[in-house]
Amino acid sequence: MAAIAFRKARKTYGANTAIHDVDLELPEGAFVVILGPSGCGKSTLLRMIAGLEEISGGDLLIHGTRMNEREPKDRGCAMVFQNYALYPHMTVAENIAYPLKVAGLPKAERQARVAEVAAALELSALLERRPGQLSGGQRQRVAMGRAMVRRPKVFLYDEPLSNLDAKLRVQMRLELRRLHEQLGATSVLVTHDQQEAMTLADHMVVMHAGRVEQVGSPREIYERPATLFVAGFIGAPAMNLLPAELVQGGRAVRIAGGPVLPLPGRARHGSAAVTLGIRPEHVQPGEIAAQVEMVEDLGSSALVHARLGEGLAMAFHTAAEAAPARGGRAGLHLPAERLHLFDPVTGRRLALERETQPALDYAPL
Repeated sequence: MAAIAFRKARKTYGANTAIHDVDLELPEGAFVVILGPSGCGKSTLLRMIAGLEEISGGDLLIHGTRMNEREPKDRGCAMVFQNYALYPHMTVAENIAYPLKVAGLPKAERQARVAEVAAALELSALLERRPGQLSGGQRQRVAMGRAMVRRPKVFLYDEPLSNLDAKLRVQMRLELRRLHEQLGATSVLVTHDQQEAMTLADHMVVMHAGRVEQVGSPREIYERPATLFVAGFIGAPAMNLLPAELVQGGRAVRIAGGPVLPLPGRARHGSAAVTLGIRPEHVQPGEIAAQVEMVEDLGSSALVHARLGEGLAMAFHTAAEAAPARGGRAGLHLPAERLHLFDPVTGRRLALERETQPALDYAPL
């Protein structure tokens, strides 16, 4: 059974639709990351799970029970916010224990649970301090402890690491993953940071403009993006996307004003026009001439920005010591097995006959 399921779920604000008829199942016990740019609806979807946003249409099920009209406190979820939301006049222990106090648990049980959670989060030595005496990472751990102490079945995280510096974010990512494996509950985290998503997620949900674009493991989404949006959004730097046309009966593709490239299978498409994709890290040295425009020195490697064919932009990685000079020439090879094809009109991935998987891991609605 899915821990959380949306059935044609919709959220509207007057005439504006923020969430468009989402069908989605989040597995029991998984760490799910909802990823997308600002304004795509990911936080709205999370707040619909928590009960902080009413559902305008469709259904939300948590562990098989319809939750549309249930109060937030009755959904078995605990939420950790971006801004910590701690009570400044309370100690760490009092902040963590507060949900249990509201629920009416006896003092002895509250103290036992607080001690257990504090030990797990390495907060035992800080229980008598107030939030103003803590670092950002410590305050975030207190906020997580306040959620954990309720022993919920579902943890909801709304960009919990956004206010932390880069080094602390890496540390807290490891902490979140460790806690998830320790607790065994279902975790749902919202972020716009794809590195955060790729490192934390068992399952990723990529959203765009209030719709789910693709669902899958980080590896599946990286290797077989279902749409042009996902292809351009996942990856740093983004996938090279070039206008092209199918030739040789769909067994090869010609880059606009450039060379003909063989495909690892036959593409059947109603139109010859396609969009060709290849990730910068998959471009190899070879026979295709390119004009170098800029070189970014990344230390152990370099990111080269070049143009080929009819002035089409292309980025590729190379060893720092082998990087070409700005204004010089470079020879590129685009391996057939690393090429991706998309319909430039619908944005959907095109399947090749030799592919055994369907064209889309998840069909956009």
